[in-house]
Amino acid sequence: MSTHGAMRFRGVAAAALAANLIACGGPLLVFPGGRLSGEVVDPPNDFSFADDTFIDLETRPGDPYSVELNYVVKNGRLYIDPAEGRAWLDHIREDQNVRVRIHDKVYPLRAVLVEDPAELEGFDESRVIYRLDPR
Repeated sequence: MSTHGAMRFRGVAAAALAANLIACGGPLLVFPGGRLSGEVVDPPNDFSFADDTFIDLETRPGDPYSVELNYVVKNGRLYIDPAEGRAWLDHIREDQNVRVRIHDKVYPLRAVLVEDPAELEGFDESRVIYRLDPR
């Protein structure tokens, strides 16, 4: 492949990636996204149905920022353990209103810092844990 052909291929690949990022209405793999797309519904009383490895989390309602991340369901409730230095953790500290997408449904939730030792049992003691509650 000529140098010109290789440059053209990279340009097409970059354009395709950008189109996918825009079209998916949220994060794509390791790339953060914006506002989550999907049907907005009231959160259920029990999230035990959430059987995927990752959820999409949207923070900063005024300028939506979304990421794909691991989660834990414990007693039907959603928990996340954000790592320090992540932009979205700073967003949660500023505004606890978040949205989560699971199976193309978007749930308006609130990130609540868990401080009760009984509730923290079973989690890594060195991590900060947030429970995602209905607003």
